[in-house]
Amino acid sequence: MAHRVYFDSTDDFIMWRPIDAINPVSTPRVLVVDDYPVGADALQLLLEQNGFEARTVNDARLACAVAEEWLPFAVVVDVAMPGMTGLELARRLRAGALTCEMLLVAFTARTSQADRTRALEAGFDVHCAKPLTPSRLLTVLASVVSR
Repeated sequence: MAHRVYFDSTDDFIMWRPIDAINPVSTPRVLVVDDYPVGADALQLLLEQNGFEARTVNDARLACAVAEEWLPFAVVVDVAMPGMTGLELARRLRAGALTCEMLLVAFTARTSQADRTRALEAGFDVHCAKPLTPSRLLTVLASVVSR
């Protein structure tokens, strides 16, 4: 796994891992995990309109299975979900043989330094504040795909 580095630091966006550390194949796949179906569907539509193949899952436990089977290059995760949280999902994906190298993007209303540290420690590569700015997310994903 690539070493994580502090890449960007704005009030609503932080990336830790170098964006060239992940190499997607063919049409880049992005899994969206959010317990709010309307938000997840809107994000899926945005991704598809911008050249990504996207799927949504509204439950973190199910997301583990989908990620292992579908093998997206990136997983965009709402951190605050009932049941298994986004932080626990990130830990499980990092521990999986098939999922440990996926780009993990957290999006959350929790933006304190302690929250960002918890996201990093859980295994997220990118921390985006809610409301999620589509242009920032697309910039991160497109940067990974273009390398």
